Amino acid sequence: MIGVVLVAVLLPAARNRDSFPLSTYPMYAHTRDATVTMPAAIGVDAAGGARRLSMATIARTDDPLIATSVLRNAIGSGAAEALCAEIALRAPVGIRQVEIVEERVDLVEAAAGAGLDEIGSGRTVHARCEVAR
Repeated sequence: MIGVVLVAVLLPAARNRDSFPLSTYPMYAHTRDATVTMPAAIGVDAAGGARRLSMATIARTDDPLIATSVLRNAIGSGAAEALCAEIALRAPVGIRQVEIVEERVDLVEAAAGAGLDEIGSGRTVHARCEVAR
């Protein structure tokens, strides 16, 4: 019996294949770049100050993967303007404009504790809309 369990545990790794019920977690099996392109929704106030909008404002969720997916899908499908208008309806008080952007993020600096505002660079604006108040 122990031999069967041992074979079942080692088989996915030996075959280099991800499968149920055992997984080799291939998404973690290779090195990633130190910088990645991340989507974000930015709120701009009357003075021109920018702040990142919450996941609830972006996609009515508290899950960062869902909020990121909503942004990435809208950018990829050409629907960033429509998403921008939808987010503008939920924008917090004080926000005058919403921007859907992609920016380069240094993951090493992020892991070291730098805030996203300090590590984001190379911002590309995909959509910009006014908040009606």
